[in-house]
Amino acid sequence: MIDLQELREQLQGVNIGLKEKYNPIFKIGKEDFRNKLKFEIGRLIKLRKLDKCEMNKYKKTVGVDGSNNRAGGAFPHFIEIFQGLAKSTDGSELYKTDVYTPTLMPSEEDKNMSQRLLASIEIQTALEFIDTYDLDYLMMDGGFIRYKINCLDLFRELREVCERKNIILFGVIKDIKTNVISRKLELDTGIYDREILFNRLNIGEAIIINNEINKKYIENELGEGFSSAFMRTSSFPGATGIDILDTQEEYLDEICNLIYTLTPHNSRGVPLWLDIVDKDVKITDEILKMMLEEYLDRDVYERFFISERDKRTL
Repeated sequence: MIDLQELREQLQGVNIGLKEKYNPIFKIGKEDFRNKLKFEIGRLIKLRKLDKCEMNKYKKTVGVDGSNNRAGGAFPHFIEIFQGLAKSTDGSELYKTDVYTPTLMPSEEDKNMSQRLLASIEIQTALEFIDTYDLDYLMMDGGFIRYKINCLDLFRELREVCERKNIILFGVIKDIKTNVISRKLELDTGIYDREILFNRLNIGEAIIINNEINKKYIENELGEGFSSAFMRTSSFPGATGIDILDTQEEYLDEICNLIYTLTPHNSRGVPLWLDIVDKDVKITDEILKMMLEEYLDRDVYERFFISERDKRTL
C-alpha cells in the first residue's frame, strides 16, 4: 500500500525546493522584470493580428512535423516507424516514412538513434516538398538546434535551398529549454527561459533577443547561426520560442506577427496550422499494430517485436 504520509512529505519538500530556487525570479515585480528584458535581453515589440488581405501573402505557408512510434520490448527487439508530413495552407501535402529496428544492425544500442531519425525524416520531408511544390514560408515544429545536433548535413542542405529559393525558414518552439535570460542576469543557469517568462509577457507581445547574448547566434558565426525571439501568443501564460536563419533575420518581426495571427486566443500558444500537421502525422498505437500485423509474417512479428507485457494481453 502507498505510504501517503511519506509521499506527501516528499512532494512538500519538492515544493519548498522549487520556491527557494526560483525566489530570485519570483520576487522581481513584473514591471521591473520587463525593464530588465528591454535593457539587457532584447527588443520588446507589440504584435498584431494580420487582416485577411495581408494573410493572402502567406497562402503558400508550409508546416512540417514528424512522429514516431515503437513496438516491441527492450533492445534490440523493437521496431520503430517514423513519419514526416509537410502540409501547405494551399492544400498540398507530402508524407515520408522510415523504419528502424536494431535487430538488423549488429552494433550496440545508439541511444540517440530515435532523435536522429526523427529529425532527419522531418528535414527530408521538407526538402522533398520543396522539390515538388512552390512555397514561400517553411515552418518547422521545433527549434533548429536539434537539427544541427542530429542531422547537420541535411540541415545545411535545407538552409542552402531555402536561402537560394528565397523561402523564409523558421522554427516554432513549444517547449523552451534555453537559459538566455538567467545567463545574462547572472542567475542560476539551471533556471530556464520557460519558467522565467511564465506570465511575464503580455498577450500579443514578443522579445527579440539581442544576437550578442544569443548562443544560437554567437556559437555559429560561420554563416550557420540563428536569430531568436520569445513571444506570448494566447491567453496561456507560457512563452513560445522562434528560431530564424541569421541571414533572414530581417523577417523576424513579420514572422512573429504571422505566428500570432495563426494562433487561437484560447489555446496553448501554438499556431493552429502546426497543431493540424501534428495531428495528421501521428502514428497511433492502433495504426502501428495494424501495420505490423499486415506486413510482417506472424512468426517474425511474435519472435522479434511482441514484448512480455504485450503477451499478457494476447
